[in-house]
Amino acid sequence: MKNKYLLEESLGYKLFQASRLMTNTLNRHFKEQGFLLTHEQWQILSRLYEKDGQTQHELARINEKDQPSVSRLIDNMIKRGLIVRKAHPSDKRINLIYLTECSKQMEEEYTALAIQTIQEAAFEIDEKELEICLQVLDRIRVNLK
Repeated sequence: MKNKYLLEESLGYKLFQASRLMTNTLNRHFKEQGFLLTHEQWQILSRLYEKDGQTQHELARINEKDQPSVSRLIDNMIKRGLIVRKAHPSDKRINLIYLTECSKQMEEEYTALAIQTIQEAAFEIDEKELEICLQVLDRIRVNLK
């Protein structure tokens, strides 16, 4: 590691800029297709596509977001008809979050735009290099948790 700190060469700066660019690109793809969806909403929908009917707490945990942020996000998504909140069948104190029929029907189109964004970001990157990059990013996340 270098002794001199240069912002443009720092890991944090490069990660932040890459993440910002991917987020902006995904948001642009959604907007170009006329979808009023953000990357944060996509994260929630994506987790519900994996397993519908999760608690708000589970969604916050697996998306690595704080509870108040996820609560606001879910409230907004309910107003927009993307998801619904239903009482847990055996514990009425717990609410489960489910996809609406509209969101279920949009899964393929939303997913295609997410995949397109990843493909654009990974353009001309060797498959093995990308695999190593993802492993390194996973390690960084583990190190900083």
